[in-house]
Amino acid sequence: MRVSVRLRLATMDDADRLLQWRNDPDTRRFSLNAEHVTAQQHIHWLQQSLSDPQRRLYIAEYAGQPVGTARVDSTAECHRISWTVAAECRGKGLAKAMVKLLVSQLTGKIVAEILPGNTASVKVAQHAGLAHHSTHNGIMYYEYQTPV
Repeated sequence: MRVSVRLRLATMDDADRLLQWRNDPDTRRFSLNAEHVTAQQHIHWLQQSLSDPQRRLYIAEYAGQPVGTARVDSTAECHRISWTVAAECRGKGLAKAMVKLLVSQLTGKIVAEILPGNTASVKVAQHAGLAHHSTHNGIMYYEYQTPV
């Protein structure tokens, strides 16, 4: 079954939803920063993220409903991507669809940092064309270089 998602840029109106997704126990378990985030910390981070020209923060929508988020941090060297899906929407192929769509919109080197044991994210990265490149300090690096 092919799942079709849409990516739209996040706004401050998404703050509560993004905080809920960020503090989900499974999201935190597989996050590079597993700390619980307060509402105040989150608002500050979101304001900075939305005004950072090197960061794009997206909300993934399926059937008109927000189902997850994806982020791209771009430098001259690469695009670092990350994502999460709302707990109630997991297991439906939405992450694969949104990350594949995100990767299709980028050019150059794309990198995802994934913690060992996060088999769902490994499958999502591989579905989007990323392959395991290396492991450093307990983080697996999945990469893809778009054709020139």
